Amino acid sequence: MSQDQDTPLISIITPAYNHEAFIGSCIESVLRQTYPKWEQIIIDDGSTDNTADVIRKYPDERIRFIHQTNRGFEALAHTYNEALRWAQGEIIAILEGDDSWPPEKLSTLSPHLSEKSVVLAYGAARDCDANGKLNSRLSRSVRRRRDLPAPILFNDPVGSATRYMLRADGLDLIPECTVLIRRSALEVIGGFQYVPGLCTTSFPTFLKLGLVGRFYYTPAVMGYRRRHASSASVRYFDRVMEAAKRRSFEFIDQHEIELTEVERKTVERTWRQANYRRHFIVGRHLLTQRRWKDARRRFERALNPLLPRTFIVAAVGWILAGFHRDLESFLGFLGKARWIAMHPFAPRDTSVDSRRTP
Repeated sequence: MSQDQDTPLISIITPAYNHEAFIGSCIESVLRQTYPKWEQIIIDDGSTDNTADVIRKYPDERIRFIHQTNRGFEALAHTYNEALRWAQGEIIAILEGDDSWPPEKLSTLSPHLSEKSVVLAYGAARDCDANGKLNSRLSRSVRRRRDLPAPILFNDPVGSATRYMLRADGLDLIPECTVLIRRSALEVIGGFQYVPGLCTTSFPTFLKLGLVGRFYYTPAVMGYRRRHASSASVRYFDRVMEAAKRRSFEFIDQHEIELTEVERKTVERTWRQANYRRHFIVGRHLLTQRRWKDARRRFERALNPLLPRTFIVAAVGWILAGFHRDLESFLGFLGKARWIAMHPFAPRDTSVDSRRTP
């Protein structure tokens, strides 16, 4: 049997909406993969810009382009499952149209799915701005993951990661741009999960997969996650957090997850604390829209002396809103991705920077 026959096909699901400025980098990162056997299924959700024209510039037969009437971010699970219907691979990867990969992503993670008990493999993600410039500081989720025990990271015993993901600080345990999923496991749970009101599919899907099999984790960077003010994850952040909290407690009851009293109190406490950070992030977004009064109200709700970091940046945001200034220069100084000049149609910075995504 030839090596090519032994190599599993990986189907890459790429939803895109108004990603004209980013989809080229996304596709090129797939074309640079050292893994030889893949297909990329790009579903354009009725973009109103030139996303489709950019996609058509890549004639590679492994790239399949599907255009659909706009269904919106809330129907993302349905878009993912439509792509899954077209997919032919036994391994499924997720790469949204404004994200990208390092060249070795597929070749690094795919061998670990040869172990039948492993249903998902993932790694670390690096955040970057709209121009591809990487944060000089690692994200909070990356730093937190360094301190997590192996049972959570590897979901061994099965269910360990799920129990952690029920907490607010476990919501971002698995960066979706880094994952590879065993297709048969995905089919066991009924495909990508749709939860009414929850404008994302990754969190409920990973929760359920955590009850099916073990995970594999590497601390190596397996994805570049683009942060910009026009991204859906930013625009819908408020709604996503509320729905994710509701889903966590529903999941505990529906699947009869047995939590100790301490564990349940920890879940409840982390979601209470997450409210303060949520108000800060929404306030930051409002500043980029120059909605100064609305931003100030959000920053006021983010002030909690028991959460010093959030308290400090929220206080700075509140002060700057009074002067009609945004937070981006201050946060850029701290090494975070800036949201200013991050609209898809903003001028691209083409200068050479050693910290840009490949």
